Amino acid sequence: MGISIVNPTSHEAAPRSVPRHTVPALDGLTVGFLCNSKTNADQVLEGVATALVERYGVTPRLYAKRVPSIAASDDVLDEIAADCAAVVVAMLDCGSCASWAVADMAALAGRGLPVCGVASTQFEGFSRQVLAIQGADALGLSVLAHPIGGIPPREAFDRVTPAAVDAVVAALTTEPGKEHAA
Repeated sequence: MGISIVNPTSHEAAPRSVPRHTVPALDGLTVGFLCNSKTNADQVLEGVATALVERYGVTPRLYAKRVPSIAASDDVLDEIAADCAAVVVAMLDCGSCASWAVADMAALAGRGLPVCGVASTQFEGFSRQVLAIQGADALGLSVLAHPIGGIPPREAFDRVTPAAVDAVVAALTTEPGKEHAA
């Protein structure tokens, strides 16, 4: 009997380069929020959505995966692409869920959407490595203080700082090469 080696970072063959898309502004747009169902990911997305509604009058649409460590279905990704002008994906705060969230980000960018992921500080480096492996290192990340899971929901909501929201806005709207750190 032979040994099978399995790639835990999602798809076996990564695309060569995932394009980064932007919109000129978020004013009045429908923005999708893809929750991977990690503990408090919904609270983080609610925090980002609340800020974007207040700042830009966006219409938020929430989508959720049942399991964080698998890819979102093509049906869900296609629905997001059909209904939304941009999308925020959360939560990149563990190894397998970050890998699959990056795969979802790349798939959404491949459908022509501006996309930003939300990672915790503990998994920022890993998430950026997985983005690079997937050829998606041009896609943006907003980074929140770790941990996100295992804390009260309101605390997770409150970790969405103005700087974190600025990073989301920059990832979705700024032309490539003009990003700024949050």
